[in-house]
Amino acid sequence: MDRLVKRRQRLLAQLPPLDEILRGSLVERSVRCGKQSCRCVDGAMHRAVYLSVTHRGGRTEQISVPRELVATVRNGMAVYQRCWEILEQVAAVNRDLLRRRRASGGREEEDGAGRGPAGARRRKSQ
Repeated sequence: MDRLVKRRQRLLAQLPPLDEILRGSLVERSVRCGKQSCRCVDGAMHRAVYLSVTHRGGRTEQISVPRELVATVRNGMAVYQRCWEILEQVAAVNRDLLRRRRASGGREEEDGAGRGPAGARRRKSQ
């Protein structure tokens, strides 16, 4: 169990800062602006980039992304992906810990962070 707890602690330490996290997909489209004198009338379309996010219930939100912010959006999406990967690994470790606790008869054992099976802080005995 100690090995699993230490693995979980290492994984949690790898979580990137969450202040730049972005969920969604970067979508590039070719669009016409509608002006009769524009180059897009002859087929040289304008490039438009959007962050597309699908919410619960199926609603989709699209946010126009200026060219100078595309790299920032890509970085935020990479942060989201990295967090997701780490959280999946932490969840796997927690499942293994649950299996071991169950196999030990459900005894409340500390998980290495001073917490019992439910994650609640334990009081120190006096």
